[in-house]
Amino acid sequence: MVVRKVRAWLSVLFAALLLVVGFQQIAAGVPAGGQDVAPSDVDKGELLRTGGSSYPRMVRLQHSGLADGRVLASMTTYVDRAGFAVIYESRDDGETFRQIGEIRDPEGADAKGMCCSTLYELPRQVGDMPAGTLLWAGTAGVGADPEERHSSIRVWRSDDHGRTWSFLSTIVQAPVGPGVWEPEFTVSAQGDLVAFYSDDGDPKHDQKMVQVRSADGRNWTDLRETLKNDKFTVRPGMSGIRQLPDGTYVMVYEVCNYDPVHICTVWMRTSADGWDFGDPYDLGTEIVSETGGQPLGTPTIAWAPGPGPNGRLVLAYQMLGGDNGGWAPGNGRTLMVNDNPSDLARGWREIPSPVQLSYNKGSVCRNFSPTVLPTSDGKSLIHITTDFEKYIGGPCEAFHATGPIDATAGTASSHDVKPLDPRPGR
Repeated sequence: MVVRKVRAWLSVLFAALLLVVGFQQIAAGVPAGGQDVAPSDVDKGELLRTGGSSYPRMVRLQHSGLADGRVLASMTTYVDRAGFAVIYESRDDGETFRQIGEIRDPEGADAKGMCCSTLYELPRQVGDMPAGTLLWAGTAGVGADPEERHSSIRVWRSDDHGRTWSFLSTIVQAPVGPGVWEPEFTVSAQGDLVAFYSDDGDPKHDQKMVQVRSADGRNWTDLRETLKNDKFTVRPGMSGIRQLPDGTYVMVYEVCNYDPVHICTVWMRTSADGWDFGDPYDLGTEIVSETGGQPLGTPTIAWAPGPGPNGRLVLAYQMLGGDNGGWAPGNGRTLMVNDNPSDLARGWREIPSPVQLSYNKGSVCRNFSPTVLPTSDGKSLIHITTDFEKYIGGPCEAFHATGPIDATAGTASSHDVKPLDPRPGR
């Protein structure tokens, strides 16, 4: 009981405060306590939608027949005490978006809340779901009180390119108290649908990453640990996965409270089959740019065509720190690209992000869990991220823009830059 109570309070500090209370207050237009007050700081980017946005995700339809090429985006919102998802479509390669659907999960209603969502198009048939089936999953029941929270990760399915959705399955139902967060999908080489998520339920770890798999999207089995650390407060989570043309699966994720200088560094690892990512105690390889910039927090990843047969990987993240601490020059204004995914331990270069924020010191809204996708010709990137539309008292909104993938972010070194403001880990 004592361990459970300690874990509960840490969970409030590291997860609920940032992901639940903050987002619900921001989406409703109520100031979130403890955040920096500053005017809107989107220097580049256009407002995508109004009404509150969090966890934007994008896919380009590639297995959907006549609908191929469309860009779909999902975001979580919170209106009238209900958390739900909104689905947007772009038919002009990310220039404009219009809403085409929504997912009203009853488990997110009545202030139970919904967050931490993902969007995925099946690349091949799984069970009775053909290639092109869209899947959306998010955490429902994210109530802020750790003694009452009853969270689950629930999957919804669309067979008409995002317009209508039906409930498919529950990946995991957590007991009262701990939370389960941030689902991510891939299809393994064996043909199973694999789901990765962050789990607060192990009394030995404040958070760890785990995985399960399903042959039909309905029945989930073979729970195993993906990443963990023996130091209780270290929190691996927020996985993002893409498969390279040679079949290799690349996973990125944040590891919070591990580096004594940087709060939430970004790491990666690979798998040959999409299921076995190696020893869960091996944190993998930390990502650092060629000039020493360290991406911090909420990573997502995209594949783009490139000069070699394996194309390129593009990394989006919340903040950019210097290698010795502090803010790097590109903080809030950069993405990273690796032109040789066969050697992911080096070669990450910073490029200007299409949406740019001039004020980015960490919050539940500013640049939190952005998403990126190449344009149809592979020469540019569509970028969606979030910020306060006008000021801290306004809702957290999604902004989008498109910019070249081969642009140069400058040559400023990330050594010895402005001190980094401390913030709670997730």
